[in-house]
Amino acid sequence: MQESQPLPKIPMLVIASLQGIFLYLLYRAFDQDLWPSESPLWSYPLWTTVLAVPVLLLLSIDRSNAVAVYRQVGIFGGVLALVAIYTGWQAEPFGEFRVSSMSFAFAVSITLACFKGLMYLQQRASGIPLSYPVLFTYSWRNFLVAALSALFVLVFWLILMLWAQLFRVIKIDFFFDLFTEEWFVIPILSFAFGVGVIMFRALTRILDTITSLLHWLIKLLLPLVVIIAVIFLASLPFVGLDVLWSTGNGTALLLWLLAIMLFFVNAVYQDGREATPYPQVIHRFIFLGLGVMPILSALSFYGLSLRIEQYGWSVERCWAFVVWLILSLFAVGYFVGIVRRRDQWTNDLARVNTAMGLVVLAIMLLANSPVLDFRKISLASQLRMVESGETELRAFDFWYTRQHLARPGYLAMEKMKQDIGDTDPELLARIENPARLGPAASVRNDDKMWAKMRYRPEPFEVPADLKPLISAYSGSIAATDPILIRADLNEDGQHEYLLLTLYDDGVGFTQFYYQTDSGWQSGQLYNSAGPYSREGTRDRIENGDIAALEPRFKDIDIGGIVLRPLPKERPPE
Repeated sequence: MQESQPLPKIPMLVIASLQGIFLYLLYRAFDQDLWPSESPLWSYPLWTTVLAVPVLLLLSIDRSNAVAVYRQVGIFGGVLALVAIYTGWQAEPFGEFRVSSMSFAFAVSITLACFKGLMYLQQRASGIPLSYPVLFTYSWRNFLVAALSALFVLVFWLILMLWAQLFRVIKIDFFFDLFTEEWFVIPILSFAFGVGVIMFRALTRILDTITSLLHWLIKLLLPLVVIIAVIFLASLPFVGLDVLWSTGNGTALLLWLLAIMLFFVNAVYQDGREATPYPQVIHRFIFLGLGVMPILSALSFYGLSLRIEQYGWSVERCWAFVVWLILSLFAVGYFVGIVRRRDQWTNDLARVNTAMGLVVLAIMLLANSPVLDFRKISLASQLRMVESGETELRAFDFWYTRQHLARPGYLAMEKMKQDIGDTDPELLARIENPARLGPAASVRNDDKMWAKMRYRPEPFEVPADLKPLISAYSGSIAATDPILIRADLNEDGQHEYLLLTLYDDGVGFTQFYYQTDSGWQSGQLYNSAGPYSREGTRDRIENGDIAALEPRFKDIDIGGIVLRPLPKERPPE
């Protein structure tokens, strides 16, 4: 195990302080809707650089490698900025679609890329030849230092809040006001993280002790995990695979089991050069159990392929395939070692893990580049299913395409609108205001809901551009008793629509729809008079006992904040 080198504390604190200042400036820009808040092409690389580069420097720099670290981190930071620019470009035009899922996937993948890349940067900057034992040491120390530093920041923040609240109870609000100001909080917490990194990086013996403790805990759990895997696979011939896939999360559970097995094996056997941590019998049981990992991999691939064959590729399935591929490469690598070396299979751990670290790093970066753009792959798959006739155009998930496929989905929808023109108003309305439908099953729910729909006060034609918005909830109400009520609730000469479902205890799912300059909007209805019986409510609706009432209490407008009193009253018996 390498001992910690003397740390350049002042430069590290300066780096942490500068990170806090730039984070605050970015926060203010987004809070005030200033540049680059509405320009993802710039905001993504700026956030990535400000968050990632200082942390990489804090975790790797020491007095002996400062120049090399600055150079290596600078190059790696440039690569991160490039993939962030591409991801930001995929988030434009700004405001036309949601980017939360894309941003989350980008953040997770870049974090993993930084974690994997950091240990290679550290080894390269140290001048030590590539060695898995050193990589293993760097990876565990980096993880523990970052985790403990984050915990230190949390404790520091809680102490500040205790300080503020103590003085607040004696009518001194200065500290509470100060500690809740963004210009103070963001830089000071960033500085605290830097202090935590300096403190914990110097405590190598404590880090190694924690690593040893985790090693022993996982050592106790690994045989249990192997037993679970073996018993589970032995049970499948008796229950069949249909039971596994019917749950909808069978593939995810298999991948989780495979991931836990691989993680525990690496934590217990480490670089594979030390003495066997188990008695020979348990050791052989474990490597026999690891021999079934390719079976788990094959089963998870089969489950994933079923979903892809049925519904085509999606961004989520692309990521699931990436996870499967990474875990399978590990599993096959270990299995080959077992076949070749039997009891000495751990000798291949270092070779497999060193290579796979680079593979994971490359995949995480490529997944955020034009080379592996999952949004384009998903869009091409979905459109191909429509062109081949596997999916009807009316069953096409316009909502997913628009909200989850970012720029490619947006451009495809715009092109589809141009191609349709005025030839199909209903389809054009679906594209303009896409409903949250899901796969083919949602289409069947949609049909079932409209077939059961009743209309009050008399049958009427639902506007074509409103139907997709109502269909968004078909999966929730297809099996119930849906009623659509038309009424002019605000006396503006235009109809509003109320969607109700009836349950045993009265009115359940309730929505209302109203028209604005930008199209139909939805809102929720609240029952302020308590529960009714199902039959009683149905009778009132059938008898036309429906009326719009003036509100008992007016809304209160406080600087644009509208408060609506909703009294709870039971109707007269």
